Amino acid sequence: MNIQAYIRGLGDAVRGLEVSRRGDLFVAQGQASGTEGTRKGERWGTMATGAVAGLVIRPTTVAALEIWNNQASKSMVIDRIFSQMLVSTNVVESAILYAMVTLPKDAPTDAALAINSLSGKPAATKQVKTAASTTVVDNGWFPYGEGFTKGAGGVVPHGGLVANVDGKIIVPPGCALCLHVLASLVGQTFTSGAIWTLEDLPLE
Repeated sequence: MNIQAYIRGLGDAVRGLEVSRRGDLFVAQGQASGTEGTRKGERWGTMATGAVAGLVIRPTTVAALEIWNNQASKSMVIDRIFSQMLVSTNVVESAILYAMVTLPKDAPTDAALAINSLSGKPAATKQVKTAASTTVVDNGWFPYGEGFTKGAGGVVPHGGLVANVDGKIIVPPGCALCLHVLASLVGQTFTSGAIWTLEDLPLE
């Protein structure tokens, strides 16, 4: 069997592909992970502007940040979720990031956070709708990434929580990504956000 592929940017040029004796296709990563989604202009990000106090119990029906997919057909493939501690306390404390994808739901009242391109395109306005401290239906919250522990001292901005999801969370049209932080103490506040690509995906 002769397997060939077109070489992008070289017109109709084709090149044969190589396979192992078992028929496994040999491939090599030609660009950094995520380059293609960014090249297409479909990688976007947003972050809350106001700090929200972390919860001292697992989140259920309140989202510190809700990002509702306003696309008719494209899904949000989540690349990264994160939260920065804006205010800490003066004692030892810890925190971890939680996320959830809702079932299809009505759009929240839009807080109109900036939806910024990661490839130099103008900010989007209707791609998603964002809202802070919303009431949601619990569809299963889970912790993501590594937590952090802060030593005593200061009530100033501190560390951040980052989870490189790499597509393991998908938000279909009409659904929402919800974020919150589980903290060890009342008084810790956080600003959360996410980065995603928009993709036409036939979800099963």
